[in-house]
Amino acid sequence: MRPALLSAPVILAAGLLAASSAWATDALGQKTGKLCFTLHDAALGGGYSWGKGRLYFGTHSYPVKLHGGGAVGFGYSTLRGEGKVYNLARLSDFNGTYWSVRAEATIGKGRNVAVLDNNQGVDIKASMRTSGGHLAAAVMRLTLRVDPGGERADTVPATCSFPIR
Repeated sequence: MRPALLSAPVILAAGLLAASSAWATDALGQKTGKLCFTLHDAALGGGYSWGKGRLYFGTHSYPVKLHGGGAVGFGYSTLRGEGKVYNLARLSDFNGTYWSVRAEATIGKGRNVAVLDNNQGVDIKASMRTSGGHLAAAVMRLTLRVDPGGERADTVPATCSFPIR
């Protein structure tokens, strides 16, 4: 009888972990696309960011321009990232201003993760590799714009390749 009582808490804990992991993956909604991007970030007090990317949505891909800024930072870094795009129903919903809280401390090379969201309900969960020398803690505001003229028939890559074309 004793072994069954000891295993019950273990089974319960495993169930709770599995349930919380499933909840976390669904928290942002339905994954509908992928964004591959390169972003440059320069700061001396206030910061400015600019870059380009490629949005994979449906059976096509589109070039994307990124620019914006944040407060409280010092240095320069280049970020290469992949973002899972959630809740994108129409291509036009992707355009807009995205907000995020971000902290970065890069000396040489590093990693960064951010979740961005816009007013149309589109969310991007991005994981990035950073290089340079940069220290920042900021509320980040990025504007993303799709260029529909650069559309091409494409499949979603397993991993992003750089430079972005």
